[in-house]
Amino acid sequence: MQIFTTYAELLEQIKKMGHTPHVLSYAPDRVPIVYIKSGGAKEPAIFITAGSHSTEQAGVTAAVELITKLDTEHQVYVIPTRDPMGMNGYPYALSLALGEEPSINSFEELEAILREQGEIFYDEDGILLVLIGDYGFANCNLLGRLKNAPAEILSPFKGRRIFTPVRRGGVEGTEHFQRAYTLIVSPSGKVLHLNRFHDTAWAPVEVRCARRLMAEIQPGLSFDLHEAMDIEDRYWLSARYQQDEENEAWEQRIARETIQAIADSGAVLVEDNYSPGGFFTRSERGVYWLDANKRGEGLNLMDYAARFHGLAFGTEMGMYARFEQRVTLGLLTVQSAVKVFEERYCT
Repeated sequence: MQIFTTYAELLEQIKKMGHTPHVLSYAPDRVPIVYIKSGGAKEPAIFITAGSHSTEQAGVTAAVELITKLDTEHQVYVIPTRDPMGMNGYPYALSLALGEEPSINSFEELEAILREQGEIFYDEDGILLVLIGDYGFANCNLLGRLKNAPAEILSPFKGRRIFTPVRRGGVEGTEHFQRAYTLIVSPSGKVLHLNRFHDTAWAPVEVRCARRLMAEIQPGLSFDLHEAMDIEDRYWLSARYQQDEENEAWEQRIARETIQAIADSGAVLVEDNYSPGGFFTRSERGVYWLDANKRGEGLNLMDYAARFHGLAFGTEMGMYARFEQRVTLGLLTVQSAVKVFEERYCT
């Protein structure tokens, strides 16, 4: 199962598979944000996406594999990655501001480049934040780390992207500078990632593309394939409360049968005492239900899908498992859920 080095490599592979990428719009670096249509003609459609966090590349590979490996009569629409810029890596992101791609072999080299080339806005507690051209760059992930910083620190970054590296090695497909994690500073000054903003008028282009496609196809079942570093080599399924009793019953059943299929495959589920956060509740082991109202920060893609379209699930594969194992779990999640989903529309 292929680890894509660049976004161009992913697009080339899709074409080799005999599929035509359809352009939704263009990222700020002018690369196309695409979807691929597969499956049959039956409605409602199935929507699959991954890669809003560019560090989670097994989900991206799984999404590409599902274009051909998901056997269903329903229409299938796949956005294989929602952050093509970040997928190309941190040196690539720097090249958008510097005009050429620097060689970075250590965090010391990275910080030297940022200090030399950037306008420094924050340099405390091991955090370095600079502005180079139209983009922000940091030496570490900033999520939750600038809460005590003066508000004016982020003022120049409002509406801009901040690219951060990965500071935890040993993840197959995502080493330190192999991907650039993309953050967006909202007009109100909140530092969020690309899997937010789905319920806001102001949203980055990647979010608007997914939102627009969903409005066009009206999916009855949606998936967002994620991975997590904090669960090592384990797995959990993210589910969403539905807007009516019928959809809620099907969401519950799909969650129950999908997690059973994952367990039967020999995958290790997260421990009973594991909690992704106070805005989740657990049903059976390995299944967690997110309440976006408790979390705040706006709707992520699956929150949005559940509120406006229908059934919605996310995966969380442990990123310290082998890449192939993580991809396989992504495939199994979607295939198991779709099998139950088809029963609902079998007549």
